[in-house]
Amino acid sequence: MSHRIMRAALSAALVTGSTALVLSAPGPASAVDLAKPLEIASFGDLVVDGPGKRIHISDPVGGKLVTTDFAGVVQNTSTDNPGITGLTLTKSGDVYAASPSRNALIAFNATGKRLETYPNTEVEPATVAEAGGSLWFGAAGGGLGKLQRGDEDELVPDLTSTTFDKAPALAANGNLIAAVDPSAAAGTVSVIDVSTATPSTVVTQGLGQTRDLAFTADGSRLVVTGPKGLARAVKPADLSTIQNYTAGTDGNAVAVKPDGTVAVGIGGTTSKAVSVFAPGSATPAKQFSLKGTGTLQPGGLAWEPGGPRLFGVSGSGGKYSLQIFGDPSKLATALQLTVPAKLSFGQTATITGTFTGAVPAGLPVVITRKDAAGSRRVGPQTVPASGKFSISDKPTRAGSVTYTVAFAGNADYLPVTATKSFPVGTIKPTTLTLDRNGSTFAAGSTVTFTAKLGATHSSRTVEIWADPYGSDLPNRLVRTATASSQGVVTASVKLTRTTTMSAIFRGDAFTSARTVKSTVATKVSVSVALDRHYGTGNIGSVSYHFLRSTINPQFITSMSAYPGRSAYLEIQYHDGKQWQPWKAVYTKLYDNKAYNELTGTHTVGLMYRVRASYIYAKSGDTVNTTTYGTYKYFTFTK
Repeated sequence: MSHRIMRAALSAALVTGSTALVLSAPGPASAVDLAKPLEIASFGDLVVDGPGKRIHISDPVGGKLVTTDFAGVVQNTSTDNPGITGLTLTKSGDVYAASPSRNALIAFNATGKRLETYPNTEVEPATVAEAGGSLWFGAAGGGLGKLQRGDEDELVPDLTSTTFDKAPALAANGNLIAAVDPSAAAGTVSVIDVSTATPSTVVTQGLGQTRDLAFTADGSRLVVTGPKGLARAVKPADLSTIQNYTAGTDGNAVAVKPDGTVAVGIGGTTSKAVSVFAPGSATPAKQFSLKGTGTLQPGGLAWEPGGPRLFGVSGSGGKYSLQIFGDPSKLATALQLTVPAKLSFGQTATITGTFTGAVPAGLPVVITRKDAAGSRRVGPQTVPASGKFSISDKPTRAGSVTYTVAFAGNADYLPVTATKSFPVGTIKPTTLTLDRNGSTFAAGSTVTFTAKLGATHSSRTVEIWADPYGSDLPNRLVRTATASSQGVVTASVKLTRTTTMSAIFRGDAFTSARTVKSTVATKVSVSVALDRHYGTGNIGSVSYHFLRSTINPQFITSMSAYPGRSAYLEIQYHDGKQWQPWKAVYTKLYDNKAYNELTGTHTVGLMYRVRASYIYAKSGDTVNTTTYGTYKYFTFTK
């Protein structure tokens, strides 16, 4: 984005003083503008970065680039930039400055930090503009040069046949540059097409001394201003007059808003330093006046791109101010109100608010507090100088407290209201229980857990979570529900492992949060089958598997799977009186199966039994509780 005009070399007019502003219109003035002192020794140029909300101002005498925010608060100052004058804000967001004293263009980033210097001892860049995808500069001795990009970027001297006695002021739009020597009485304006390798002059014509000029965003108009009442819009193609503006006798600055709104500033001490014209209108919609004794600086106007503000620089006696003018249309106002999330009864609340949009101090504001005792007015009755206020208040009643801040607006500002409420009360604990703790369930059982919540202030929401043992399954939310009138919330969970259940009440404004846990043991699913038997039958009342003594029986264990798990297989024999341990082994599962074979000599007629089990910790993990399977009985025959 190219700044609409680049300032000529520093002149005696730069050393005039600083003032603040009062907004005025036909009739009484409206104070919607601000003025902030600038720590500069002179004024060269200013550009406004809309997206970055920054203003860049050059100081030739001080050799500084000063970067402020839209409220005039300095964000950065780059020093050691001797003679820095003309500025432009490029489409990339960087700022380029002309420095005739250094025979160079200087590049800065969006925050005002110096990036690079492009020197050439044969030229003295004093003004700069971006057009046709390139940077162009007006030299202090006249002429128009270019920053030639390549393997080694360089400043190329005069590329046009158009000459000026002094550095031309520049305005750019698309492929066009308008240039004029602001000190020349004839005010010869040249419009130059820079779209080709060799720039060509479209038109040259004297319009009368022209101190500042700017294109409209669509390029259909070039607005020029100067002494002797010069303030007009002309056609860039032939410089014929489209419209004259009624703006005063000593025009020295012009700025054009993207929507075509034109601002024209005049020098001298006057109550109407800036006139603002709606698109297509020749009569000012509003005029701004300067506070104090300073004058608006030549070329010292720039709009906030796409925004409502107009910025200017005024000065006298070596003192300068950044002027922040209001827009002729209604200005939007934002209001941020901050209150506590809650307040314990007896404590003091702090309520803060911030007006944004450069709302001036002194305008009426109404702040009210409403609670069970009624409504009353509190806090400041006008907008504070900083736009910020803070109220300390100790509620006298429990319950909801509401603060409302109302700004009625005026001819320049839209009204805005902000309301925030918070509860006041006494923090108390509550009770919360969860059943089933210590219980044991079979694998695959669906179990219902019941949480019971005691009295609370407002929230009755309970969460129930299930966290199965083992690192491979996460803690998961099973249910969130509002407790019944009896305080009950239930949730059903299918259990495959030992699981820790949690009931959680997150708390509310005046009830402490609570969490209770219930851990339930879960058995595994385990069984053993015999293979290679030739039949079954009862011995007494017990069913036995019959195997030939020449056959080795195979035992197939089925068990709930888990990584690294082993099944415990034990075999007992009956000695005629009781069962006695004989063999036992842990065998790794494959998927959910384990296989064992009983080898050796098998005694005919001896009774055996076998079972598979999961033994906590010994079976390779601890995610289930010890589970013993049922016995299977077998015996050998001839």
